[in-house]
Amino acid sequence: MAESPPSPTQVLGPFYFGVVVGTFLYGILVLQAITYYQNFKRDKVWLRLLILYLFVVETCSSGVAVAMIYEPLVQQFGTDKPMSLFPSLLPLQPILEAAVFVPVQFFYAWRISVIMRNMFIPLVICVTSLTSAVGAVWTGIIVHQVKEYLNKPKVNNTALIWSVCAAGTDVIITASLIWSLRNRKTGVRRTDDAINTIVRNAVQTGGVTVAFTVLDVVLFVALSHSTLNFVFDFGVPKLYSNALISTLNARSGGGNPGQNAPNVLFSGSNSRHVGSSSQHMPSAQTNTHKVVIEMNTVVEREMDDDMLALGDGRAHSDNPYGEPK
Repeated sequence: MAESPPSPTQVLGPFYFGVVVGTFLYGILVLQAITYYQNFKRDKVWLRLLILYLFVVETCSSGVAVAMIYEPLVQQFGTDKPMSLFPSLLPLQPILEAAVFVPVQFFYAWRISVIMRNMFIPLVICVTSLTSAVGAVWTGIIVHQVKEYLNKPKVNNTALIWSVCAAGTDVIITASLIWSLRNRKTGVRRTDDAINTIVRNAVQTGGVTVAFTVLDVVLFVALSHSTLNFVFDFGVPKLYSNALISTLNARSGGGNPGQNAPNVLFSGSNSRHVGSSSQHMPSAQTNTHKVVIEMNTVVEREMDDDMLALGDGRAHSDNPYGEPK
């Protein structure tokens, strides 16, 4: 006996709330992007282009999501199509999501490689991220082919590869950042306090993203004939972008003049900056900087990358040491 089509509550409700969550997170992303471009005008060109790319893709994704839910709720109102057919734009959702999470996860892989001085875990992250991207694109193709909700089980295998690999990658990234950052502690109180702050930020931003991706996977597997997982699925790419940009905006007070407290771990590794900043620093603080500089000679040779990887923005902010302009 053939299964009956899903009810409106099972289909349109999750789609609607998923679009609402995604649109809300997009609004936050707009504010995050504005804050970033206002406060970090001296960041490297590739990083500023990455943020622009993510913003453009997220804008397209939000437009597609709104058009996607408009189709069954308005265009197909009064017909049986919303209950039997996937929205025609749904195949674009996993592809656009992959266009966001791959560069974000690659950025975190680079960040971890700088902190850990090791390429093994970053390579694992890149491989699982690309595997997830292949699963996402494949899922979009199959959704376009099957078209009907009753054929949703045919999408399960590829969607599971996409979701499980994405969730696994997020777990690896969050765990690696926490472990590697905690191992960078020097015993200097101000340095350790700064690292603890960065760890908390990694837990908060990474934890929310992991929670959404895990819930997406669990609901997809447990309720294979429901679209409840889309409540979380539509918000996942926005969480990736928000997590990355919020991490950049959190560097040393967001790059605002007067808010950037000197960072013991990295300050002074550029002799020109040390000379200019030492005029405004107490001698005891300057001595502390010198001691830590000697303890971190490897870090000094790659100051800009390390400061960015560890979440310190003075290498690229408009006012590196919070001095009066």
